[in-house]
Amino acid sequence: MATKKKSGASKLAVWIIVGLLMFGMIGFGAAGFNGTQRSLGKVGDKTVSISSYSTALQNEMAEFQEQIGRDITPQEMQAIGLDQRALNRVISTRALDQLVTDLGLSAGDERVREQVVEISAFQGLDGEFDREAYAEVLQRNNLKEADFETSLREDAARRILQEAVLTGVTAPEAYAKAMVAYLAETRDFSWARLTQDILVSPAPEPSDEDLITYHSENPAEFTTLAAKSISYIWLTPSMLADGIEIDERELRAAYDSRSDEFIQLPSRLVERIIFPSQEMAENAMEAITEEAATFKEVVENRGLTLQDVDLGDVTEAELGAAGPLVFSLQEPGVIGPAETDLGPALFRVNAILDGNVQEFDSVRDQLNLDFALDAARLQIADVAEQVDDLLAGGATLEDVVSETDLQLAALDWHVQSEGGISDYEEFQTAAAAVTAEDFPALGTLSDNGIFALRLDGELPAELQPLESVRDTVAKSWTEKQIKQQLRDLADGIAPQVSLDAPLASFGLTENLQDDMNRNDSVDGTPPALVMTAFDTELGKAAVLDAAEGVIILVPRAIHAADFEDPQVQSLQSILGNRIDTTLARDVFEAFSNAARGAVDVNINQTTLRSINNNLLGGG
Repeated sequence: MATKKKSGASKLAVWIIVGLLMFGMIGFGAAGFNGTQRSLGKVGDKTVSISSYSTALQNEMAEFQEQIGRDITPQEMQAIGLDQRALNRVISTRALDQLVTDLGLSAGDERVREQVVEISAFQGLDGEFDREAYAEVLQRNNLKEADFETSLREDAARRILQEAVLTGVTAPEAYAKAMVAYLAETRDFSWARLTQDILVSPAPEPSDEDLITYHSENPAEFTTLAAKSISYIWLTPSMLADGIEIDERELRAAYDSRSDEFIQLPSRLVERIIFPSQEMAENAMEAITEEAATFKEVVENRGLTLQDVDLGDVTEAELGAAGPLVFSLQEPGVIGPAETDLGPALFRVNAILDGNVQEFDSVRDQLNLDFALDAARLQIADVAEQVDDLLAGGATLEDVVSETDLQLAALDWHVQSEGGISDYEEFQTAAAAVTAEDFPALGTLSDNGIFALRLDGELPAELQPLESVRDTVAKSWTEKQIKQQLRDLADGIAPQVSLDAPLASFGLTENLQDDMNRNDSVDGTPPALVMTAFDTELGKAAVLDAAEGVIILVPRAIHAADFEDPQVQSLQSILGNRIDTTLARDVFEAFSNAARGAVDVNINQTTLRSINNNLLGGG
């Protein structure tokens, strides 16, 4: 009997269903919650299983942790609301299941059977469906056959509903085209920087009254950051490395073992095509030489692709007998035929890579440092346990320093501290969190160093007296005066600028930027420069402040998106697909919310809290 072959996507969907079902049941199963309880509540007539919520919650957690690149605590998980998000997802799914039932939609037995028999976990050694294996796998994962098959049936029916809802849901082509027209538009503009040397008269010297007023009106500039007085002890591998002697024989052995790193032989990026006979190889080479065919066409005539004949980065020795001939090419090209173990071949060299040999003496210091740092890490690992025991026993930082090689230091730490131990993220985190009630505890640094710290006091933010920052206030006041003079000058020039009266006509050094899109930037200018060029009317000038001086810019030409350009066409296709995907997601989400609003939702909050306690350790 012929069977219908399912697509790879369908198989993947089945596997996802099976994985989630089994994963959820493994988490709780028949004995995972008071031995018997499996239900969290009901949505309409549909039961919400504990396993489905467990799976949804753990999926939410995994997705979020992947996004932020670290694990999160149960407390963070609940604070973010991942538990509620998981519950909402499960409720929406069951609301759709209820709607499917109400509409009379269902996946037939044959469709469910096709999904079951294709799952390899349910197959025997002969690759055919094994009824006993099916029963055993489900039993091992605390799944009843009826429940498992019902889940497959419901999921298939939901997909039928989703396909029906989303059929024909696409955004108008004009929408994507309008976005591409916006994104692919480019502009030509010119700009000039006005700096202090253009001013006829310098800024005046500030009077005492000027300084007093400026100091009082700009307190944030002259207020110290809130800080913590912290004492700390630390020891890093680099502190110990200089005092560690390494045997010369060990360095030589390390050099030899890392020869691939230090001795890089000349190589070539090569493609090779093998021929059945010398005559065929010679004919192909003649066709390439006479430009009757390209190397790619020769490859394709052999029924191959360039990927099939790509050897990658190879040395002369790796090419065997053909090596000397291939390496005789002084520039990229095709050469051959050359005899190989597989027959006569043509070679195309796409790039010539020079070798690089670092002699032992040139890397000796680096090898010595690597060895010394490794040895230092081992020493620190040995002393770390001693330090941990001392601190746990109530020893002060000073006590630890007297008995170990750790060094004692202090600093007034604030959020912008840098240099020394402040360059370590681990110390920054600990310093930000430490309180007066905390006892010093051993911490590990990113380079395997160790540290411990103590809060000695708090230093509140404080406005510094004028007399102690007079020079700073005077400098800031003067810079502001110069900036204002430049701004006034630019504001006077801007209305006179036009396409017929460019910036250069005002004695300014004009910089030309052509074919700039909205995502471009110009080195040494404010990030807003390019966007300002797009926001400014053609031929009109705009003025904006820069870190150095003031800038005047003038758009000179607008270039509309070229929809005949292959890159623009590709952008339109990509954007169109993304818009359609987003629209479909939004439509189905709205549909799901409507389905959810049409049914009664009853969740046992006591059970939910207990599950969260079990899964999250709180809440």
